[in-house]
Amino acid sequence: MLAPFSNYPVNEAFERLMAEERAARAARAAQPRAGLVQRILNALSGTRPAASHA
Repeated sequence: MLAPFSNYPVNEAFERLMAEERAARAARAAQPRAGLVQRILNALSGTRPAASHA
């Protein structure tokens, strides 16, 4: 009898990776973003936004 596809280690690793990616996207979406005008002013003044990459 064949094993279901969901039991394959590669598929399980892929599902874990996708769950981590969804969680990271949700965390980024929850962070407040500067408005368009503020981003334009920051670009014109030469200031760089704080990097929040983990």
